[in-house]
Amino acid sequence: MADSKRKIYNVDEDVLKRVVAGDTSALNELDGKADEKKGNTAKLSATKETGTKDEDYKARFLTNRLTGTRRQTYIHDSLYRAIAGILPVIAPEMSVPTFVNNVLSDHLERYGETINRMYNETASKRQLQWRK
Repeated sequence: MADSKRKIYNVDEDVLKRVVAGDTSALNELDGKADEKKGNTAKLSATKETGTKDEDYKARFLTNRLTGTRRQTYIHDSLYRAIAGILPVIAPEMSVPTFVNNVLSDHLERYGETINRMYNETASKRQLQWRK
């Protein structure tokens, strides 16, 4: 059964595939098509709730927050490719490492108390091992 609140978007799959593959010129085509549709009365409008969620997401993850010394780390290739395919569309000025920093920072802020509690419970059960 179809959900009456569900919105259906027309997506040019070929252009989207090119963007995901890294073809930045395809972004210009998307912008051009978006400009054409602005005057169209059948254009789908976002609800206030969706707009608020979008703004919250942008504030949390799509702003440059951490600066300073960085260290190299590795993430799974499929995650990297997914993020690298999305960011040029939703935040063209943001790099994958900056996005990952933002996601990790948010995670540590949200779950800091839980992580600290788990750490302290485990650390208090450990005995110090002295090397001879």
